[in-house]
Formats: sequence, structure tokens, C-alpha cells
Amino acid sequence: MTTLQSPHKKALNAPSYDGAFIWWYQPLMATNSSSVKLQYIWFDTLNDAMRHELELFSTMVDSYSKLTNCMLGLEGVQTPLSMVSCYHNIASDMADVNMRRILKVTELKEDFKERLWSEM
Repeated sequence: MTTLQSPHKKALNAPSYDGAFIWWYQPLMATNSSSVKLQYIWFDTLNDAMRHELELFSTMVDSYSKLTNCMLGLEGVQTPLSMVSCYHNIASDMADVNMRRILKVTELKEDFKERLWSEM
């Protein structure tokens, strides 16, 4: 039997990693070692790049779902004109997402260079 808990309260035996994270993070960021700071910049930029890739994958999943709906006729009876319209919408969505992705990656490159130079 389970009991409902308030979303703001932790379970009685739930481990808390907040102290360990602070214990690890504060000395790391307070260090004077450039290599540690450069690794932090690299990983932060890599994290941003992966987030942009996940946005692309999310849009790809939506597009394939739309394509499946079009091919199976789940949106109504399909005519050649409606199929062309569906394909055009999907291609347009993918092109827009790819252009945004390219722009974001270009911004990441410039941001990464700026952060590296400010650290050096």
C-alpha cells in the first residue's frame, strides 16, 4: 500500500546529494587551475550542443508522427493534393528546425571562442 506524499516533502529515507554536489562544485570553481576551468567551459558548450540536438530529434519524432498519420489516412481520406500538402508541411518543419540548429551551433562556436579567450 502506498501513501501519497506532498510534492514539496522528501521521502523519509531519500538520500540528499545537495551537500555532496556543493562539496565537489565549490572547490572546483574556486580553483586557479586553467585546465579545470577550460574543461568546465568545454563541457558546458557540449551540454548546449546536445540540448540543440535533442530539440532536433524531438522535431524529427513529431514529423515522423505526422508522416505516419498522412500515410495511414488518420487525418481523413487522402488525395494526391492532401498528400503533397502534408509532405510539404513536414519538409518545411524540418528545414526550419535545421536552419535554427545551424544558427545555434554557429552561435555556440563564437560563444565558446569568447569564453576561452576570456579565460586565457
